[in-house]
Amino acid sequence: MLKTRFAYAVAMLSLIASQGPASAADLAAEPTVTPTQIVEDRWNFSVTPYFWMAGLGGETASGDDISMPFNQVIKNLSFAVMTSIAAEKGRFGVYSDLIYMNLEGSKTTTAKIVRRTFDAKLDATIQGFITTNALGYKIVDTPGTAIAGFGGFRYLWLNTDLDFSLGNFNASASGQGQVIDAVVGLRGETKFADRWSVGYYGDIGTGQSDVTWQLFGAIGYEIKNVNLFAGYRYIGWRFDDVAGLDALDVHGPVLGARFKF
Repeated sequence: MLKTRFAYAVAMLSLIASQGPASAADLAAEPTVTPTQIVEDRWNFSVTPYFWMAGLGGETASGDDISMPFNQVIKNLSFAVMTSIAAEKGRFGVYSDLIYMNLEGSKTTTAKIVRRTFDAKLDATIQGFITTNALGYKIVDTPGTAIAGFGGFRYLWLNTDLDFSLGNFNASASGQGQVIDAVVGLRGETKFADRWSVGYYGDIGTGQSDVTWQLFGAIGYEIKNVNLFAGYRYIGWRFDDVAGLDALDVHGPVLGARFKF
């Protein structure tokens, strides 16, 4: 009886001893999650309201120049408002720009009547909605610089009212139009000091337009989760008689703040 109990005890101790190392190995093999992995595995969002003090340039379908300098547009209280939204996870990102613009102004231009050229006055009002949407992937991702390549589309809706006057002669033209184009480009940011950074953006595309492009550059200053910035933005199109226009260029200084969460 005693031998039986002793044998049973020895068997139990052997079983426990054999299980102990395996449990320790299992515990050691459990994966650990680093803070970097936590950041890369969650979505990061930003919302960027802009104030775009835009000037206007372009050409009508009849060949008239409708360039309006920035100071002239401001005098007529014309402006554009833009909001940008971004969502990023690891190296992948989704980006969207939404712009509404109301530009107006006047200038002296030229008109051809019976093969003679006369000075004429042009008053123009252009309303438009622009949205650029894209999917991106970071091709450079370091503590000081992040650059993403992207591809997507840009949509433009225009409503134009053009009034010409030459002495007692007056003429007007108005119209609506829209174009959608595929675009590709690069966007990025580089820190050059503790709180200071440079942001940059460029794209080019085509589709219903002959060509469209966009350039943007800004200097930013970060306060906690808010990045204040000032820069300059330029968007251009070349197309064939869209809302009475063959070309449109919108450009000017930008002031804004990017909120991260």
